[in-house]
Amino acid sequence: MPDPAETERLRQVVDEVFHDRLRVTRRDLYSAAAADIHVSAETLALLNEIPEGSYSRREMLEAIEEAVRARDEAEREARRPERITALEDTPEFEHAIADDTTLNALIQESSGPPPDAPRFREPGE
Repeated sequence: MPDPAETERLRQVVDEVFHDRLRVTRRDLYSAAAADIHVSAETLALLNEIPEGSYSRREMLEAIEEAVRARDEAEREARRPERITALEDTPEFEHAIADDTTLNALIQESSGPPPDAPRFREPGE
């Protein structure tokens, strides 16, 4: 939840819910947040990621922060580029060594293997 205005509004909702109570459930907080027209759908979805249960004010704020951290980590992971593996670290390379195949035969264009490329055999074939 990067928007500071959304964070502040959620903090106000938490304060309102805990105004005269020591403990509240996630459902209590979600209901209060859903009734507030200034709380976005994204924030409501974030509240759904908090485990069910009864929370003190401090515990609720920690649970919200943990949900934000988990979401941020998931977004970073989704943006992480695919890991590139060196040809020398692939199983095909190991097979080529065992079959005494040249490295150039392993390098294939997107159109497919060259016509003179040897067929890779699995161990035991």
